[in-house]
Amino acid sequence: MKIKSYSIIVFVLSLAYGTTLYGQTIDQERMDRDLKIAENILNTLSNKDKSFYVLARSIESNYIPDYGVILSIPQNIVIYSTGSAAGIAVVTPGSSASSSGYSYSYTTPSAESDEDDSKRKTEEELERENEKRLTEIMTIFLVDYADLIGQLKATDRIRINVRSRNNQVWIASNDIKMNASQGKSAEILKGDLIDYKQGKLTRDETIKKIVFTDGSNEIRERDLELFSSIFSRLYESDLSDTYYTSSRQIGYERLQNLGVIYNMRVYSSTQDDGFHRIQTTGEGGLTQEERNEKVNAMYPEFERSLKENILDYGRTIKSLAQSEMLIMKVQLTECIGCEMPKKIQLSVKAKVLADFDSNKISRENALKEISVKKLLD
Repeated sequence: MKIKSYSIIVFVLSLAYGTTLYGQTIDQERMDRDLKIAENILNTLSNKDKSFYVLARSIESNYIPDYGVILSIPQNIVIYSTGSAAGIAVVTPGSSASSSGYSYSYTTPSAESDEDDSKRKTEEELERENEKRLTEIMTIFLVDYADLIGQLKATDRIRINVRSRNNQVWIASNDIKMNASQGKSAEILKGDLIDYKQGKLTRDETIKKIVFTDGSNEIRERDLELFSSIFSRLYESDLSDTYYTSSRQIGYERLQNLGVIYNMRVYSSTQDDGFHRIQTTGEGGLTQEERNEKVNAMYPEFERSLKENILDYGRTIKSLAQSEMLIMKVQLTECIGCEMPKKIQLSVKAKVLADFDSNKISRENALKEISVKKLLD
């Protein structure tokens, strides 16, 4: 009788505090708010001087159950060197402002720096300075502000990825010659931040808990590269029936103990003289309203086919552990005033893909295991 009463009390308490005996229930609205605040803080830290620059609203955040939070800086960041001083150029992919498809904005050096040639900085020096600044930004955010993201478990990670959309940070000299660098990542456990706030760790001890990783240590399995190229081809405009991608390679990141995250951006139409043409269907001469109506109507089919393609081609990935996940983050085509989401995230356990490949699970049941998260902003 006492055992039964105790069980009832535990059950009631678990409901009252929003948790269960087996996990934690997340208030998604509160989590989204915390992530927006975190993005703002990281953006402010990044832009507080002229040695590092991040475009406003470019930082992306994501909560992944049983893993934690990932904050990403996705656009190309360029350190620009003139003949006698250093400046900064931010390169934004997808623009038609230049023949290369990138638009440039420069921060010019001060006039007095031209007076002394000894102040010239080599690309190596600029790269070292950028590396130092990145480390400072990550450290300050993770130690002093990351604990503002509530609801995380002590075992959850808070991770910052400094990546361009094609997984590169660019160093540019005065002749605009590009040299590729693979960015940087840093992460800390929520439990370490709890210990710091409770006085169990000093600030210096907490900083030592941060795990830094540079691009040279990234895992680049062949099957992950293959999946990227397959999806890029599937969603070229001649094969897709709905939205299409303009990238020949879909960027991805391999994270130990989580799996792989692919980042994909899709489009729907082009514009000429105020009229729109939908690339995948060939329909042209459309007004904005007609274009939006057709693009919005395409979304359910896009989501359905995306899930099927993840299932069919995701089983080619063999390098993930069965407990790890394949995650596909998609920035959808612009459709102002439409009901369709602006972003979606699909995720599935590698075990589901492996079981489907070996006929241990039906196609119908495997598709049910692919979760879809929709974001309206």
